[in-house]
Amino acid sequence: MEKLVYICHEFGGKQENADKVATLIKKLIAIHPNICFLSPHHATGFFYHDVSYEKGMEYCLTLLDMCDEMWTFGSKSMSKGCMIEKDYCKRYKIPIIEMGDYKDE
Repeated sequence: MEKLVYICHEFGGKQENADKVATLIKKLIAIHPNICFLSPHHATGFFYHDVSYEKGMEYCLTLLDMCDEMWTFGSKSMSKGCMIEKDYCKRYKIPIIEMGDYKDE
């Protein structure tokens, strides 16, 4: 694989958001077959309600730290978690690729 890309998208413990990201990643791997996409929703979402928000973000930032880039998707009003991830990337010089809004994830 060329690189590991963290997918930044609102979650909030909602299965519908995890489903949107799953569909999105399926489309992305068809377009970019040599990039490995990491969904924190799928890596940590199953225990979202079992740990504190802060602990959940700690898990997400640990995953983000392993990535070469972060690609952001979704509405212009980014969630609290997405803003924390963006700040982390800026602090640790992880490139952020703003993909913007999208339809039919």
